[in-house]
Amino acid sequence: MSEYEFYRGAYCGLCAAMNRRTGAASSVTLSYDMVFFALVRGALTGERYILKKKRCAVHPIKKRTMMLANNALDYTAQINAILVYYKFLDDAADEHGAKKLASRALSAVAGGIKKRTQGLGELEHGVKASLSELAALEKEKCSSPDAAAETFGKTLAICLSHGLSERKARIAWEIGRHTGRAVYLADAACDFWKDKKSGSYNPFVLALGGEMGEAEAQSVKNAVLLELAALERTLALIDYTEFDLTRECVMNVASFGIKNAFFSEFEKEKSNDKSLHSARD
Repeated sequence: MSEYEFYRGAYCGLCAAMNRRTGAASSVTLSYDMVFFALVRGALTGERYILKKKRCAVHPIKKRTMMLANNALDYTAQINAILVYYKFLDDAADEHGAKKLASRALSAVAGGIKKRTQGLGELEHGVKASLSELAALEKEKCSSPDAAAETFGKTLAICLSHGLSERKARIAWEIGRHTGRAVYLADAACDFWKDKKSGSYNPFVLALGGEMGEAEAQSVKNAVLLELAALERTLALIDYTEFDLTRECVMNVASFGIKNAFFSEFEKEKSNDKSLHSARD
């Protein structure tokens, strides 16, 4: 329960940081993924966390545990603004019809939010370059899941390691890299059947020729598990002295949270595909 309260407090604290640093509109893009980012960043920088029961605009009646303002939360709020902006730009380039128009409108809003970030021009340049590499791989229909995952991993590595001292930056880079790789591979695996049907880019669809039997499915799951194991090893390199709750939270996310969510979604999508085939037959 103490871990849950701590993690939820970090979630509320990040929401407040987004309202404060990048505007109220940005808080609608809040996610637990970025809470994980904030806690890892705070552990790397030695951030001292203070939690307090507070009311907010979203929960005005009952006080909730909230992590008070700190550098890690403020930094994460700005990183989120940058990543969301480029995600909407990418969606606008990939989508068609009404979805394309919606993505363009959202990218314009996100652009206004991104303008509130400060002192991250060099980082943003790196993020833009990395995502451009990923877009190029998608355009050329790269059939290597590893190449695409590595490029996305580099994006998160740039964000997590920016501004840290040499040793901490190396650890942060590897944590960001393996997190990005794991998330990319997991998303591509879960989207396999949907992307196969729509014709959207998916390196697993290309690598497997559009067919995923039990052996191929196990290989895909193993690829994600290898990345999560590597993520756990790199997370263990952080000095968590006096940060027991942070350690428990981030290790649980890496060991159980991402893995369980991936397996659940993957099996659901695979079952849905089998059901659709049975219905057609």
